[in-house]
Amino acid sequence: MSDADASSRAARFVDIGRRLRSSLDDLLSQEFSYSSGHLAAILHGCLFAPSILTFWFVNGVLDFSTAAAVGAVATTAGLQIRLFAYVLLVPVFLLTRLTVHLAHPVHRAQVLSGSCPTTELMSLDWVSLGILATGLPLAIQNFGPWVGMNAVLLVGIFVLPRVLSPRYRSAAKLLAIAAGGAVFIYATYGGAISFLPAPASVLGPVATVSLTDVTTEWLLRLANSIAFGPPLVAAFGVAMNHILTRPELRDLPVIRRTLPHRDSDQVVAASAAFGTTFYLIIVAAATGEVVLLP
Repeated sequence: MSDADASSRAARFVDIGRRLRSSLDDLLSQEFSYSSGHLAAILHGCLFAPSILTFWFVNGVLDFSTAAAVGAVATTAGLQIRLFAYVLLVPVFLLTRLTVHLAHPVHRAQVLSGSCPTTELMSLDWVSLGILATGLPLAIQNFGPWVGMNAVLLVGIFVLPRVLSPRYRSAAKLLAIAAGGAVFIYATYGGAISFLPAPASVLGPVATVSLTDVTTEWLLRLANSIAFGPPLVAAFGVAMNHILTRPELRDLPVIRRTLPHRDSDQVVAASAAFGTTFYLIIVAAATGEVVLLP
């Protein structure tokens, strides 16, 4: 073999190597692009997303801490079942979303081609609502403090700023949030502090109105029944979706970062109803009890 032939063959190998590397770069670029690629469809939220795990953990810590603080979990057994359901929530949510996408003819074609459907069919935020909202009747048994707090928030956030100068609106809203929380804490726990005046003598009915045990039990069974629980929690989710995304709240520089973006009512209702149904199935499996009607 002449030196010219050897040189030509070496050049061809080098050229083939460069083309293979270029093709591999293009393939990896496509696969790890946010908008396309089969790995991207898996990793960037179409079928699965690592960020979901972060959301699941942080949201869970906040939600369960709040539930324990306001009394939405009455017993250790109830807390354990809710925690168990929350642990199972991510795999069930992802499997359900995968099934829905693959069952939809247009979405299936997009997923199999390596791109994510742009239509959001489910929201983990609202699915998780079903696990904790079913315990809210326990939290609102002390009805007066909730009424007092929400009255302060309503006036201070939605009514008073309309007549104030724009310069003072944000300060008034933040003050209302602080005052509403103070009213709730004082009305609920102020009686246990000896050096403070009795909450009933300062706040009146706000500190004393409460639901009877019979009413609370009925509301709890209503929220945890197969027939009424899912639509009830779905309606509550839709209401929160509109209230928490109001411009009166979203223009606050600190608070707006903790609020969800407004989703379509269909996504919120379907996700909340699905989450409630999933939780009630876990309860039935764990306790052997199913509440069809309250």
